[in-house]
Amino acid sequence: MAGHPHYGWGAFPPPLHGYPPGPPHMYPPGPPHMYPPGIFYPPYIHPGADPVQVVDESEAIPELPGETVELPWSTYRWVPACLNQGSIPPGALRVGTDADGDEIYAGRAPHEGEIVPAKVIPNKNVCFISFCGEEILKDQFEVLVPTFFAWQFASNGELPPGAVNFGVTADGERLYYGRVTRDGLTTPGKIQPSHGCCYFPLDGGEQSSTEYECLVLI
Repeated sequence: MAGHPHYGWGAFPPPLHGYPPGPPHMYPPGPPHMYPPGIFYPPYIHPGADPVQVVDESEAIPELPGETVELPWSTYRWVPACLNQGSIPPGALRVGTDADGDEIYAGRAPHEGEIVPAKVIPNKNVCFISFCGEEILKDQFEVLVPTFFAWQFASNGELPPGAVNFGVTADGERLYYGRVTRDGLTTPGKIQPSHGCCYFPLDGGEQSSTEYECLVLI
């Protein structure tokens, strides 16, 4: 009826300020979120949290302490941590479980001029690396806070597409983050392509496997 606004489907009430109403907001729907399986989705990282350093992943070597690496398709951060703090940053990447059922997170630590991939176990307040046949406890280390990572199977020192170096030896060889499942336990370690294997710290020593999973950016 004239003079009576209609509040049903497809119509809008007149504005209270007396001005004619604008067009309805009919935005088209976005694409469905069809993410592939096996990817970790940590909490959103506020863009103003840290300055972002843009690097060429094919040539840059990560430096301690802490950094943000922004690639054309992804971003990840290395966050400094310490055993005395007794905690890890939110969104840290879980990569395995130890024999007691405690969670293992991805880390790295400096050692004798190298940057070595490490396993961080917050419940035990420890960080271990494998080096020259030994499992070595480290007090100062960094924890990986990623965006989109996945695991790809590989062997004999091979690296799947998207593998990103997370460490470097004293003579400049790049090291990559890997993990090995043995006897029901999944333990992270370092992939050294020239040695054709993945080394990982376990039971007080350094062990190796020619078959492993490699952490890759997607």
